[in-house]
Amino acid sequence: MDYQQILNELYRLESSKIKLGLENIKILLDKIGNPQQKLKCIHVAGTNGKGSVCAMINSVLINSGYKVGMYTSPHLKRFNERIRINNELITNKDIVWYYAKIKKYITNQSFFEITTAMAFLYFYEQKVDFVVLEVGLGGRLDATNVVVPLVSIITNIDYEHTLILGKSLSKIAYEKAGIIKENIPAVTAAEGTALKTIMKIAKMRNSELSIIKRKKIKKFYDEKNGIWSFCIKNYRNLKLTNLKGEFQVINAAIAVTAIDAIKKYYNISITEKNVKYGLLNAKWAGRFQYTAKNVLIDCAHNPNGFKALANELDKVSYDKLIVVAGFSNDKDIKKISEIIKPKAEQIILTKSKSHKAADTSLIKKYFNNPIIIKNPKNALNYAKKTASKKDLVLVTGSIYMIGEVV
Repeated sequence: MDYQQILNELYRLESSKIKLGLENIKILLDKIGNPQQKLKCIHVAGTNGKGSVCAMINSVLINSGYKVGMYTSPHLKRFNERIRINNELITNKDIVWYYAKIKKYITNQSFFEITTAMAFLYFYEQKVDFVVLEVGLGGRLDATNVVVPLVSIITNIDYEHTLILGKSLSKIAYEKAGIIKENIPAVTAAEGTALKTIMKIAKMRNSELSIIKRKKIKKFYDEKNGIWSFCIKNYRNLKLTNLKGEFQVINAAIAVTAIDAIKKYYNISITEKNVKYGLLNAKWAGRFQYTAKNVLIDCAHNPNGFKALANELDKVSYDKLIVVAGFSNDKDIKKISEIIKPKAEQIILTKSKSHKAADTSLIKKYFNNPIIIKNPKNALNYAKKTASKKDLVLVTGSIYMIGEVV
């Protein structure tokens, strides 16, 4: 099989109904020698910010001289983005090679279970020092939750995937906190009811929990350069140059606290200078990112993400906001619309090629007289032609949709 044939085969599996559980992934991993047991992982769960936190930790570890694997999902443009070492994407050739290695052992595993197994085997055979591992969905029953990590991270908790994870914040937090392991340190920026649940589970598992208290982080904004800096614990004036938005300060605080936990528990060599330059160099595409002077893309895809996005838009100067939006069909589009409608002069609804994409004819009722242009690139081109130089075009919603236009 060649690269494209393998992707076609995997994507056919992706369209099947999500079945959470560890039995199938454990069966597959056992047949390939349980490579995950030989990896030093940093495990990251949460509602928003997982990818950014992964990117920051990854950058700090690379700056410290380590060989670092990173496994994230979904991808923006290419499947290869999900699996990388020191920011180099896995090659097409290696995807073919590692799929061939595990194909004979596949029974009824899902798309995500298979790709997770491929990533573990790839990282083990490439002899990485660390793996930064992002949870796919939830935590307790997610395919990545077969590792005993160096540290468990839960970025935050809000309503998402409620039909699968539960309809209360405490139930969602319970599922996410399933990645907390016995005697392994944990970090979270969760608040309220969710935090109480996480604290309870951490205590049960004798896990030292570091809690990021948002109000106690000193943040500074350089309006001229659009750069955020912050102070936390013993670190002074840490800067974020590539990652824009105040919400990234909280993500950075999570990353730094996790790094400190690793240093404390495992005597791993990471200097303050490594942390400083790791954060300076960290990149994560599609998060409050300008692709042109008046074109902004942001992968907000749930109400919590849109609240953070709305907060950032308040700091931006523009005449009119023109929004190009496409969503996955499992998102709370009604709540999202209530956040973005008051800010938008015009909303253009579009749809990605993903099987998960929401039908524009079904979601238009949530918006005020939206324009519907089904092709994302055509939707963006229309928005750019409509906008004046002082207007702002915002492309947001589904990660898959944004991947088709960037």
